[in-house]
Parts: sequence; structure tokens; C-alpha cells
Amino acid sequence: MSERQVRPMTKLEPQQQHEVWLRAVELAGGKVPTGRIVKDIVQKIMERILVPNTYQIGKVCQILSKDNPELRGKGGCWAIVSAVNDLSCSM
Repeated sequence: MSERQVRPMTKLEPQQQHEVWLRAVELAGGKVPTGRIVKDIVQKIMERILVPNTYQIGKVCQILSKDNPELRGKGGCWAIVSAVNDLSCSM
């Protein structure tokens, strides 16, 4: 492991660090993962931890497609929230 691979994980608890590393190795095809792979996984975890879902049913908002293939091509479109989940909303 290099510093580039380990540094992003320092923001997480030890159990989360272990899970990130296992996932990163899996994504790297069983090889030592790149720092970018580790950083991307940590970023996704941090987004879930730091951003509470504050939307309410009936609220108008813009769609953020992020990594969701079902929303490809719809990013930036306006929608009305029909259901609120822990980490997402239905439109």
C-alpha cells in the first residue's frame, strides 16, 4: 500500500476502512487498487454520512444523476418529490 491509497481512508472508522479496502480490491479485480479507486469509494461513503436527506414530499428539486444509470440523461431536469427515503427520493 502507498500513502495515496491509504490517505483517503483516514477520515473513516477502522471497520469502515477495512470494508473500503476489501471493496477496492474487489473493484481492482483482486489486485492492489489504485488511489483513485479507494478515493471514490471513500467519497461515496462520506456523502452518505455527511448529507442528511432534507427533502419533503411535494418539494420541487433538480435531479442529480450521480452514478445512477437509471437517471442517465435526466440530470438537471426538474421534478416533484413523491417519496422520501434515507439517502434518496422518488420523483
